[in-house]
Amino acid sequence: MVDRYSKQTMLSQVGREGQNKLARASVVVIGAGGLGTPVLTYLVAAGVGRVGLIDFDTVSLSNLNRQFLYDDVDVGRSKAETAKEKLRAMNGSIEIIAHEERLTDENAGALLHDYELVIGAVDSLHTRHVINKAAVAAHIPYIDGGVNGFCGCIMFSYPTQTPCLNCVFPSRDTDKKPVGILGATAGVIGTLEANMALLWLLNQENPIENELLFYDGLAMSFDHIRITRDSNCRVCNGGIL
Repeated sequence: MVDRYSKQTMLSQVGREGQNKLARASVVVIGAGGLGTPVLTYLVAAGVGRVGLIDFDTVSLSNLNRQFLYDDVDVGRSKAETAKEKLRAMNGSIEIIAHEERLTDENAGALLHDYELVIGAVDSLHTRHVINKAAVAAHIPYIDGGVNGFCGCIMFSYPTQTPCLNCVFPSRDTDKKPVGILGATAGVIGTLEANMALLWLLNQENPIENELLFYDGLAMSFDHIRITRDSNCRVCNGGIL
């Protein structure tokens, strides 16, 4: 029978059993911007049953070169509520929960604890570390993504199996100045985050376990960079929780 998911259930790695796994899955995405837009779109399109999104911001004109969930008429509207509206129109069978608030050390634990996978799609290194600390504390796997110009990277973190974000990118007090971003680059990295999430939810082999996947859009190249635990990491204690 042909249905919404028939093209992906044809895949041996998915099938009807895998589709049912996706329908039972719960994922939260922090950030509904350049990275979050493709992440949310592909999770919802794939049939992930429960998707949370956290974003405190509003849509601005400068977002529209890369955040394709939004249109000119959405400028000034809440990203969380607008994204929820667009995603529900895309797939009405999915439960979508919008949290219109800034993620902080104080609320992160409560916001993330109902989900089995966390995906970071933010442009703040500080917020990425807030996510990492909360994910480590809750023993939830975390897929992190970042972009800068034509380049970007993703990593999968799940101590005790892997290093955490702080092992690889030690926390700093301040973020760098805003940088330029090609819209297509954010699309590539966000799509890779969604792809990694679906592989994990389907119990497939993790192709980037203990690796940083780096994408160079100018060279059109991908590199797998080996990463290791920091035995002195103050977040995951070197992966020993």
